[in-house]
Amino acid sequence: MVLQGIKEKGRNVLKSAWIFFSLVLLLCAAIPVSAETRSIDELRNSVVRIICYGTDGGIYIGSGFAVGKSEPVRHIVTNYHVIEPNPEGVTILLSKEDQIEAKVIAFDQVKDIAVLQLTQDLYKRPPMEIGDSETVKASDDVYALGFPGDADLIDDTPSGDPDDVTITRGIISKISTQGGRGIFQVDVNINSGNSGGPLLNENGQVIGINTFKVTSASGINGAVRIDELIPILESRGIDYLTGSVEKTVNKSLNSPQDHSNKLIWILTIAGVGFLVLIILVLIVVMMIRKKGNRQHPISNQSSPVPPPRVNGTKPVLIGVTGYFAGQTLELDRGGLTIGRDANQCQLIFPPHMEEISRKHCTLRFDEVNYTFMIEDSSSNGTFLQSGEKIPERKMTVLRSGDRFYISSRENTFEVRLERL
Repeated sequence: MVLQGIKEKGRNVLKSAWIFFSLVLLLCAAIPVSAETRSIDELRNSVVRIICYGTDGGIYIGSGFAVGKSEPVRHIVTNYHVIEPNPEGVTILLSKEDQIEAKVIAFDQVKDIAVLQLTQDLYKRPPMEIGDSETVKASDDVYALGFPGDADLIDDTPSGDPDDVTITRGIISKISTQGGRGIFQVDVNINSGNSGGPLLNENGQVIGINTFKVTSASGINGAVRIDELIPILESRGIDYLTGSVEKTVNKSLNSPQDHSNKLIWILTIAGVGFLVLIILVLIVVMMIRKKGNRQHPISNQSSPVPPPRVNGTKPVLIGVTGYFAGQTLELDRGGLTIGRDANQCQLIFPPHMEEISRKHCTLRFDEVNYTFMIEDSSSNGTFLQSGEKIPERKMTVLRSGDRFYISSRENTFEVRLERL
């Protein structure tokens, strides 16, 4: 009687499994493809290269992205520091002979955001969808899009072609507020020239504006949250697309590649369902053979192998007060330049902090003598903790534990040798 009851239970389990498996297949065939199947590569067409002809005769470059409801577009979003050298000398580079002049119609120095209006319609650069910053979580996958640095401006064929837009993948490391603006700290390597480009979620929606980087330290790459842009667009009456699954789905279904992705998705779910079915069958067989005695598999979980430890020290710069308070940055052999100019510095202050020079000072580590070397190149001065001003353009020795401040004691740093 017991064995008969177990067999009856087994038949019911198998019947339920087949019903579940059939429903999974039907749902996979019926539901639309999610926004994740949309190719990030296609979104490069919405990114533009921005050229700013500075009043000092220099050429400054950056990236931007199109906003609007449909093609042609007339508005581009970028960072304020990209156009800061000369807001009256901004163009969109399509090719060496083809540039469109742009007028700065709105900006916020604190948020480091600028909105440009083109002097003519721009085709084949569809507007991007604006995502929701509130739904972003730490560890979410993101993509930073933008043009590479200014090296290719040296040759005879500078490019604004979408094929030259770089795509860098990473994750959200931290969500914070710095200098009066919402920031996504990311481990994405924001290359020179990426400033002003879009930071995308996996649905291809803009959730941030690539803003700053630190090449000589880890974990200090950031993007301004996209919700800082919304009030600026709405106050100027600029329409924009909002990210939604339905809109992205309608666009993605038009491409053969997305149909292929849908088929892969269906086959994957079907395979998982079939595997579950086999497991259920094996469980039922074991139940029948053991007359109802369940066998619980033992899980052997091993702890991850700890990383190797290295004896020694590493040179670090610690923010004591001010904008970078609480931040610890590891120095490398290239040194670390501090200031407001993203083209010259690695540790970058916001543009509105005018007491900090565009290139304020440079810090290096002497591996032979285990000391730090600091050189001032500012107009407001760099000072030792005692208040003594560091001579301009002259290297000054600092030892582990020494402090210095730039412009005022509100921006104090400490150098230190920390054990690994």
